[in-house]
Parts: sequence; C-alpha cells; structure tokens
Amino acid sequence: MSDTAEIIQFPERRDDAQSPGPERSGRSIQVEDGFTRTANPLVEAFARSPLTSREARIIRVVERLTYGWNKAEDWIAASVFSEMTGLSEGKCSETLNGLIRKRVLIRRGGGQSPVRINKAIEEWDFSAQKSRATPKRNADPDWGKIPQSGVSKSPQDGETPKETKDIPPLPSVEGEGPSPKPKAKPSGGKPAKPKAKPTQLDLSNLPDDVTAEAVQGFIEHRKALKKPLTQRALVLNVNEALRAAERIPDLTADQALDETVLAGWQGVKADWLARRLGSQQRPGSGMNQAERLHAANQQAIREAVARRQRRPDDAGDLLDNDGGHW
Repeated sequence: MSDTAEIIQFPERRDDAQSPGPERSGRSIQVEDGFTRTANPLVEAFARSPLTSREARIIRVVERLTYGWNKAEDWIAASVFSEMTGLSEGKCSETLNGLIRKRVLIRRGGGQSPVRINKAIEEWDFSAQKSRATPKRNADPDWGKIPQSGVSKSPQDGETPKETKDIPPLPSVEGEGPSPKPKAKPSGGKPAKPKAKPTQLDLSNLPDDVTAEAVQGFIEHRKALKKPLTQRALVLNVNEALRAAERIPDLTADQALDETVLAGWQGVKADWLARRLGSQQRPGSGMNQAERLHAANQQAIREAVARRQRRPDDAGDLLDNDGGHW
C-alpha cells in the first residue's frame, strides 16, 4: 500500500471586494448569493390562494426573514415591512392583521410577538374575502390540497353572478346605429301640464309719441333676458318712457326705450336715464347735459354784455350780489 496522498487543486477564489456582487452589472443572481428554502406545498398553496398584491408582498417578507434565516418565526417591525415592500407602515400593519385574521399568518400575542407562516393550509380562511378580489364560492375544505393528494379548486372557478349582455355600440356618425327608443310615458300620477303659450301683446293703442318699432325692440330685448312682458308691464314701461322724455331735454320716448335696451336694463326708469345721459354724450346731440348748461350760461353772459354795450346806463343785469360789476 502506498502512503502517498492526492492533492486536489480547487479553483482560485477571488476576493469578494473585487468580484461583482448580485446587483453589479455583468453577473446574474446566483444561489451562492443566498436563498430561501420554502416547502413546495406552501409555494403551490400561495399560488392558488386569492391573495391581493399587498398580501403577497407581506408574505414574501415574512418568508424571507424566517425561512431565509432558517427560523420558524420572527418579530418584524412595521418599518422593515415598509422598507422591503415600498408600502407605508400603516398599509403594512393593516395587511398583516388581515392575513392573521385569515389564518395565513400566525402571531401569538400582541404586536411585539413574533409572526410565522401557518403551515396548516386547511386552516386558511378566505370566506370573508371581498367580492372584488374573488367571486363568491361555496366553502370547500379540499381547496388547499396539493394536486397530488386531491382535486384542487381554483377560487376563480364557479358561476358568475350575472351574465354579460351584449351592448350595441354607440353610433359614430349621425344616422348610424340603432335609433334610441322613445321614453315611456308614466302610467300613473298626474298628467304633465302643457306649457303655456306666450300671450300676444296688443300694440294697437300706443301713444302718438311712441312708435311700434321702438316698442317691438324693447319687447325682443325682454325676451332675450328671459323676462317676457305682460300687457300691464308693457303699458308701465311705455308710460315711464314718456315721463323720461318730459323730464330730460332733447330726449324722445323712442330714445328712452332704445337707451334702456343699450344699457341692458329690464325696465325703463326716468331717474336712471337722467343719470346715464348726464354722464355721457348722447348720440346726435353733440353735447351732454353739463355741456349744454355751460353753453347756456355763456350765451346768457354774452347777451347781457351786448345789452350793456347798447345801453350803458342799464347795468342791472351785470351786477353781482355785492353790487359790483362782473
């Protein structure tokens, strides 16, 4: 027998600082970087269970921090859940408590107690799952069994609550598509009242100072404001236009109606027209009220000066209140 020993040459090990890590480019993720041992029945049960996206992410964290460290359970802070899943701490705590109520996870005690995955798959309870996550189905104790030991039933199996009816497409061009059905008239209750027709206004007895054209324009103006006139309201507005013509110099009743329409007023008001025409120049007059008053005063002064020049002994109209001359 020979006493010699065989020397096996192992491949040279590179320094960890020089070798690219799992997140470095140029090297794919390997098992040597670390792995989590999870029983196949658990993995298959997770695949069949109606878990939400948040629930699946919370379970992966628990799986990583327990089975990934060869531990059955561990206390995991909400901040750790939030950091690993990207969810807020409140959402993580809410989802974790929901999984505990469904018996997918187990925690003995309060929030400071460790948490573990419940390996008794038959105890998982999704009966209180919301309908938007999974359709309603009858409780079946065999749903969580692996395919080799029984017939599994997917939570998506079962009859849908309502069948979808074909809805005709909307017409894309005028005239295409089915014509809309007329709305059915209510059988009971009081019949709908017919819309009242607008009353025809009588313009045959207008005053001589008002023309039918100006009155018709005022009537159309009220219709545009959705304030149609009654016969009584028409008479009142025409009378107010006549009153404004009497109070304001060089203003006719037709102009009073036209100014009311231009101002956008609902009715004719002599006081409003006096203020409006006193602050702006009226079309066709050349001067506003203040300018006309000033011109009248200047004309009176010129006439008084002319009389003084014709009759030097008569200076009464040029005396002021103190007896002096202007």
